Amino acid sequence: MKYFFPILMALLILSGVTLVVTPFVAEWLLPASSNGFRQAKPDEVKQALASWFGTKAEAFGESYGVNQASAQGTTAWFTFSVAREPVTSFILKNRLQQQDLTQERLQSLFLMQTPPVAWWQPASLQRETCFVGTEEGRQLSLIYHAEQQRGFLVVRTQQKTNDF
Repeated sequence: MKYFFPILMALLILSGVTLVVTPFVAEWLLPASSNGFRQAKPDEVKQALASWFGTKAEAFGESYGVNQASAQGTTAWFTFSVAREPVTSFILKNRLQQQDLTQERLQSLFLMQTPPVAWWQPASLQRETCFVGTEEGRQLSLIYHAEQQRGFLVVRTQQKTNDF
C-alpha cells in the first residue's frame, strides 16, 4: 500500500506526457500532405472542365488541376488548352466581368496563394484583361489567351461560418 500512490502518480504523469507527445510523433511518422494540396489526374481535370465549359472532354488539350481544402474554404487551380468558343460560352453563362489585369489584381486573384506546381504560370500569358465573377457562391477568376488557346482558372469557395 505504501507504493500504490507513487505508482499511480507515475502512471498518470506518463499517460499525460504520452497524450501530449502523440500528435507530434504521429505528424513526424505520418506527415500530412503538402499543405492540403491535391493534384488531380489530367483526365479528371478535362472531364470537370468539360462539364463547366459545356463541351466534350476531347476538346481540351493539355490540362492540369490542383485543389486545396482548408477550414476557410477550398481553392482549385486549373490550366487548360481549348478553343475560344467554349471559353466565351463559359464567360457568358457565368456572367464574368472583364477587368483590367493590373499587377495588383494578378497578385490578389492568381498569385496570392499559389499551388506548389511548375505549370502554374498565369503571368506567362501576358494578358491585359481577365474575367472575374461569382457563381453559386464560388469566386471565378479566368485569364485566357485566344491565339495560344491557353487559359488559367481559379475557383474559390468560402466556408460559411455558423453564427449563433
